[in-house]
Amino acid sequence: MELLNDIKIALLPESIMVLFIILTAVLSFASGKDRQDAIFYVSLTGVTLALLSMSVMDFSGEKEVLYKSFTSNYFTLVYRVIILAGTIFTLFLTKDYVKGFGKNKGEFYFLLMTASLGAMLLCGANDLIMVFVALETLSISSFALCGYTKSDRLSNEAALKYLVFGAAASAAMLYGFSFIYGITARTNLQEISGFLSTYEVNSILIIAFLLVLAGFGFKIAAVPFQSWAPDVYEGAPIPVAAYLSVVSKTAGFAVLIRFMTVLFPGVAIFSIILATFAVITMTAGNLTALGQRNIRRLMAYSSIAHAGYILLGLAILTNDGITAMTFYLITYLFMNFGVWAAIEILALATGKDNIDDFSGLGKKYGYFSLGLTLCLLSLAGIPVTAGFFSKFYLFKAVAVAGYEFMPVLVITLVNTVIALFYYMRIIRVIYLKPEPEIRHERVFRIALPVKFVMAICVAGVLLLGIFASPVIEKSGVINTTSQGIAVNQPPVSSQPPLLTSSPCLLTSPPLLASPNDGCGY
Repeated sequence: MELLNDIKIALLPESIMVLFIILTAVLSFASGKDRQDAIFYVSLTGVTLALLSMSVMDFSGEKEVLYKSFTSNYFTLVYRVIILAGTIFTLFLTKDYVKGFGKNKGEFYFLLMTASLGAMLLCGANDLIMVFVALETLSISSFALCGYTKSDRLSNEAALKYLVFGAAASAAMLYGFSFIYGITARTNLQEISGFLSTYEVNSILIIAFLLVLAGFGFKIAAVPFQSWAPDVYEGAPIPVAAYLSVVSKTAGFAVLIRFMTVLFPGVAIFSIILATFAVITMTAGNLTALGQRNIRRLMAYSSIAHAGYILLGLAILTNDGITAMTFYLITYLFMNFGVWAAIEILALATGKDNIDDFSGLGKKYGYFSLGLTLCLLSLAGIPVTAGFFSKFYLFKAVAVAGYEFMPVLVITLVNTVIALFYYMRIIRVIYLKPEPEIRHERVFRIALPVKFVMAICVAGVLLLGIFASPVIEKSGVINTTSQGIAVNQPPVSSQPPLLTSSPCLLTSPPLLASPNDGCGY
C-alpha cells in the first residue's frame, strides 16, 4: 500500500514509463521482425501518457518517497517535462530514421525509454544510491543507443569511447560519494546536508566535490570531461545525438543543481570552481567549433559551449541563476532539436553531414532553410528569438550576483560574439554559396514526423522570443528580487541547508512556485 501511495503522489510518470518499457520489451520479442513498426506508436503513447499524467499530480509541496530516496516537487516537475518533451521529439526523429536499422527496431525504443526513465529519476534523486542507479540507467542505455548501427564503424567507435569515458566518470563519481559517506556516514542528501551544516570545509570535502563534479561534468559535457562529445555526436545515430545534446544534458544539470543547493549552499570555493569550469568550457567549445567542417562535430562543440553558459547560473548560487538556467534549458530544447531535425533531413537526402553540403539549399528548399536559420540564430542569441532572452536573463542574473563576477560576464559576452561566427558560417553556406553543379542527391522527401518536430521547434523559438516577458511573468520563471545564497556569504559551517532553510528555494523554486507556498511569486 505504501508503494501505491508513493506512485500516486510522486512516481506516476515513472510508473507509466516502467509499464510501457516492459510492454515494449515484450513486443520487441513477440512481434515478427517485419512487424515492429507498431512499437513506435506504443512507445509514443507511453511517453505521452507519462507527460500528461503530471497534470493530475499535486505539486503544491515537496513529497519524499521510496524511503526518502526520491523527491517530487516543482523543480522535478519542470525538468521531467523537458525530458519527456525531448523524448517525444526524439521518437519523431526516429520514425523514418530507424528504417536504416534493418529489422531490429523494437530494442531501440526500449533503450530510449529506459534512458528517459533514468533521466527522470535523476531529476528527483535524493540519495547517493538513487543518484548512482539513475545515472547508470541513463548512461548504459545511452551507450547501447550510440552503437545501435552495428555495421557503422563510426557508430561503433562512438559507443566504445562513450563507454570508456562514462565508466571512468562513474568511477570518479563513486569515489567522491565514498568520501562524502566517509565524512557523514549517510547517503540521504537531506541528512548529509544537516551534517555538513556544522562541518568546516577542508581539503577532503573539496576533493569529494571535484570527484562528484567529474561524474556530472561528463553528463553535461563540461571541460575537461567533454572529449567524448564530438566523436559520439558524429558517430551516433542522429536522433541519439539530438537526445544526448538535450535530454541527457538536462538530467545532468538537474542533479548537479540539486547537489550544489542541498549539500554546498553558500560555499565560496565551490562557486569559484564552477565559475572557472564554466569559463573554460564555453571558451574551449566556441574556439574549437570555429574550425569544424562537419556540422555534427560543430554541434557537439556548440553543446559544450552552451554547457558553459548554463553552468554560470549555478556558479553564482542564487535563485535567479537557477531559474535562468532552467529557462535556458527550456529554450535549448527547441532550438537544438530544430537544428538536429534539419541535420537529419539533409543526411537522409544526401547521405552527408558536412557544412559545405548545405550549399544552395536556401534557394532550393526555402522553408527548411528558414527554419534551420531561425534555430541557428537563436543558438547565437540574436534578438527576438528565444535564445536571446535565455542568454539575457542568465547574464542579468550573473551581473546582479556581485561585482566579482564582472570579469566572468565579460568573457561570456566575448564568447557569444565568437559563437556568432560559426553559426553565421552555416547560414552563409545555405544562402550565399552556390549549389554544386553535381550533387548526388536522393529524392528529397521530408517525412511528416520530422516536419512536425521542426515546425514545433521553430514555433517555440519564435513564441518564446516574442512573448518571453509575459511567459516569464506569468510562470514566475525569473524572480524579480534577488533571493537565495550569495557566494560571498560565510562557509557551509554557518549556513543552513537550502532545502530546509526556506520553502521558497529548491523545494518550490520561482520557476513554478505555487501561490499556496507563501513565496510571493
